[in-house]
Amino acid sequence: MVFTKPGVVRPVVIPRYSAVPVFIIKNNLRTAGMSRERYFELLGMSKSG
Repeated sequence: MVFTKPGVVRPVVIPRYSAVPVFIIKNNLRTAGMSRERYFELLGMSKSG
């Protein structure tokens, strides 16, 4: 899956693996300019909703 956002230079690419490797998640966070804390906050929201 490829996601783009205005202001982010490169697209964020998320492979459709059953388990995404940590290095891909870290690289995507860096690309998107997102903090680790914000990632876990959003992850928690998706699990509860």
